Amino acid sequence: MIALSIAGFDPTGQAGVLRDISVFLSMDLSFRAIPSALTVQSTSKVFNTIPIPIEYIKETLDRIEVQVDGVKIGMLYNDEVVKTVARFLTGRKVPYVVLDPVIRSSSGYPLISEEGLDSLKNLLIPISSFITPNLEEGFSLTSEKEPLRILGKLHSLGAKYIVITGVDGKDDYFFDGNRVTIIKGKPFNFSFHGSGCFYSSYLLTRLLLGDSPLNACKNTKRAIEKLSKIY
Repeated sequence: MIALSIAGFDPTGQAGVLRDISVFLSMDLSFRAIPSALTVQSTSKVFNTIPIPIEYIKETLDRIEVQVDGVKIGMLYNDEVVKTVARFLTGRKVPYVVLDPVIRSSSGYPLISEEGLDSLKNLLIPISSFITPNLEEGFSLTSEKEPLRILGKLHSLGAKYIVITGVDGKDDYFFDGNRVTIIKGKPFNFSFHGSGCFYSSYLLTRLLLGDSPLNACKNTKRAIEKLSKIY
């Protein structure tokens, strides 16, 4: 099994492609990783973002010579990157695509342009296996505040499976298009640095290892609760 991360490069190593790589390695998965942008940041604040030339991203995607079994998508920076990733996924027909809709940092710094966010909704959500927003990201994507309404709106945009993470600081809401399942959890600080990256990349590994979508979310829930004790 080969997993691919397309996400931002966080120099702290706690988020983005470096976090994804650490998860893939911990689960004994082979991997590839392509940075979509560079961030200048500490563990608590993003100070700047620097684009990576789009030709680098295009050519690096084109040069992947192996069959990719799953892709985790994180920060995409702008419209051009989103469209490039969408073309790659459409051409390769990757079995599992987990989209972590990174919109802004926890300190409020924007991590995708408005045009990029529109393209993400129109081009990437319909071809993703899973989308994993928290409540704030769900609101940004749908203008809805209630979890059930967010799930319905995201499903109408074409999302196959959706999980809203950290509702009320503890529970996850999973939707398979027919039924909502609340995955109960213990209260913890879900906003620790890199939590969304860990969740989405670990979820992808569980899918690649054969979990059903619901069981993948349950196993990821247990894993991130365990990780949160470290922070």
